[in-house]
Amino acid sequence: MKNLLKAVLCLALLACGTSAVNAQGLGGLLNKGKDAVKKGEAVVTKVLGSEKSSEENASAPAGQTVGFSGITISNPASSFIEIEPVGLYGVSKSENFGDAYLVLKVKNLIPKDITRFGSSVQNQKMIAVDGNGKVYNIDASGTYGYDTPEGLVVRIVLDEPGLMFTDIKKDVNMMQQVKFGVTTDAQHQGNVTLSNVPIFWDQVPE
Repeated sequence: MKNLLKAVLCLALLACGTSAVNAQGLGGLLNKGKDAVKKGEAVVTKVLGSEKSSEENASAPAGQTVGFSGITISNPASSFIEIEPVGLYGVSKSENFGDAYLVLKVKNLIPKDITRFGSSVQNQKMIAVDGNGKVYNIDASGTYGYDTPEGLVVRIVLDEPGLMFTDIKKDVNMMQQVKFGVTTDAQHQGNVTLSNVPIFWDQVPE
């Protein structure tokens, strides 16, 4: 990135030419060069992505990616379904407690119309763990099917009563981990793990 910006600065200086130096002096020429660098940096960042995002993904453990929201995802099912976590949405039940459901964006990569989300992959229950280590299990032990047409990004709202985490204190604003199962058939299934998942209390997913 730094070398590319230097090249942009050099091009800007050459473009200005000697007449610009005579007319404006070195100070004016340097100001123009700085403006050119800023514009060049904006273009490069748009095309290649920010250095911060690259560093975050480079530092993530193998098999994990870090989204722009800060949620880390480990998806062993990535060969057949792409998953982008949106967050947990909390629904108040009283002044101090509420329930929460998970919202995802997914893209099915195989010719299956239904994907099931929940707990019944390798007998592991869908769970969430807050920052104090408290574990929240869902009530259901099975899965629920959702329409996932091949090749299209769709939003999945896991707000079935059997898939909601219950009795969460409303001062909990993040789960340090959420784990759930994904299944299309016997050959395509896996347990997905999310880390640092924010809870949006009393908001409606866009």
